[in-house]
Amino acid sequence: MDQERLEYLITRYKSGSATAEEITELEQYWQEASLDRSFTADHTAAEFADIEKEMFGNIKSAIGKSDRTVSMRPSYGRLYYKLAATLLILLSVSIWWYAQSKDLIEIHTDFGERLTVTLPDESCVVLNGNSVLRYNRNWDDKAGREVWIEGEGFFSVIHKKDNQKFIVHAADYLDVEVLGTKFNVKARHSASEVLLAEGKVKLETRDAQQVFLKPGELATLYNKRLSTRSVERRRYTSWVESKLLLERTTLKEVATLLKETYGLEVKFSDPGLELKELSGEISSATEDDILSAIAETLDLKVDKSGRSVNISSEPDVTK
Repeated sequence: MDQERLEYLITRYKSGSATAEEITELEQYWQEASLDRSFTADHTAAEFADIEKEMFGNIKSAIGKSDRTVSMRPSYGRLYYKLAATLLILLSVSIWWYAQSKDLIEIHTDFGERLTVTLPDESCVVLNGNSVLRYNRNWDDKAGREVWIEGEGFFSVIHKKDNQKFIVHAADYLDVEVLGTKFNVKARHSASEVLLAEGKVKLETRDAQQVFLKPGELATLYNKRLSTRSVERRRYTSWVESKLLLERTTLKEVATLLKETYGLEVKFSDPGLELKELSGEISSATEDDILSAIAETLDLKVDKSGRSVNISSEPDVTK
């Protein structure tokens, strides 16, 4: 099959106008192409990975947003279209499955925003800035209670008489299972964390690592390794009250917080400044309050321009 015919079939399938014969032809083409590895010869492993990442990214973006148009850009010619044939089928099935059987609600928070969400069972989630929460529109007594989170959220889960499970899916690798409790989940690019405030939870990773947490314990998932330790719980939950509790927290860690939660890009004039530590409580944890605390407590110069911040040890001559 030539590329023009393949493009035609993909367009027909994507628009929902493909006949049964055309769908069969497209599926047969992919079956044949999947057995033929010669088409990868002209492309590097990095190019192949880029194409795969782009396409699966389109699929992930489309799930829960079935009204969004997904654009597939022909980046690498023949290889791209051969991969597109099968991924398009996967995309269509994924959108249909989620739209029909799950009917997901998706809630986003902006940088620096906090939002309280009441779930169908009256459990509550406080979402931190730059976070996404997904859950089924309707829950019943037979179906399990499930939510998906990207970012950070503090959960207050209601215990049901029938001990119905409540599962939080975080970071595409970690599941948190509870009956009724309060806990904080953070699923960011830097790491994933679960802090238990009350009750008991079970954590399980995709590779079958399991941990049961007790109140005051923090579980951290880093490089797919799960570890636990006892911590001061308010340090990990004070953001719910619009406060920030720091205890010998390095500026490098603060910079990560400012990027992930507030959308600020922080740069240091001297790499050694990243190791300086900040302790104390910031009563109103806005981005400007945090930057002011850095400047005043550590006697540093903090310059903010738009969403960029530069921190230096140069004295501020304007004071």
